[in-house]
Amino acid sequence: MPPLKRTQMYFPNDMLSKLKRKANEENTTIADIVRKAVSESLKKKRRRDWEKDPLWNMIGASSSKDKDLSINHDKYLYGKK
Repeated sequence: MPPLKRTQMYFPNDMLSKLKRKANEENTTIADIVRKAVSESLKKKRRRDWEKDPLWNMIGASSSKDKDLSINHDKYLYGKK
């Protein structure tokens, strides 16, 4: 394991109680449980594959004679100037 850096975290009382109980049951520390949870969370954070996103297919699906829709969308949607 690489060198560890001390930090401080705050938990609601009910969550801290559950963490203490879990650490006791698993014969480990709260810090180890938190490190593992954060590690798993960071692994799940991946770049979005936009080509699989249904919204991706909407790009270019419509057209308009008005060429300033992205700038003046409030004007066209709500009649605002």
